[in-house]
Amino acid sequence: MAEILLFHHALGLTEGLLAFAERLRADGHTVHCPDCYAGTTFDDVDEGVRFAQGIGHDALEEAAHSAARRHRGADVVIGYSLGAMQAQLLAQDRRRFRACLLVGGAMPPSALGGVWRHEVALQIHVADPDEWVEPDEIDTLLYHAPHARIFRYAGKGHLFMDPSAIEYDADAADKFEERTTAWLAELDEHQRSRQLA
Repeated sequence: MAEILLFHHALGLTEGLLAFAERLRADGHTVHCPDCYAGTTFDDVDEGVRFAQGIGHDALEEAAHSAARRHRGADVVIGYSLGAMQAQLLAQDRRRFRACLLVGGAMPPSALGGVWRHEVALQIHVADPDEWVEPDEIDTLLYHAPHARIFRYAGKGHLFMDPSAIEYDADAADKFEERTTAWLAELDEHQRSRQLA
């Protein structure tokens, strides 16, 4: 089973994300949810983004590295929106991570000072269109990670997957969760196969 670092979006570590983490734990995974906002949550994405800007990009990067140091067994990263940067950073920088799932965010690898590691499994889930995601940034990452799978959710809001967000869409969220749990199962099967080889 996976040991997961799950990084929250601009609204903070919401009840919706915590509930999703609990469902992953019920499937047998270990899930750590670093709280970069120290308990603060928001109802409005703009307010959350302003709060994150006050923390600063460098501090958010350090929070990601700190979580990786604290949870040395983690080998899969999931990042939502703002947290996608943190997840992608660790997937690029730390060799122990075997898989990365980005939700509502992606960056060109060079923007994080590195290159994409081709051995890292990658999934991207994004609303289509999404006012917070630049298509060129996703396309650049996909160019460097041609093995990646991308799922686009037409007509949905940026945080469609989180019941705590006003853009929540139950049907799309269910589809996202089904795809995520299936992906984690595939990762486990692949790991078992490698161990037996």
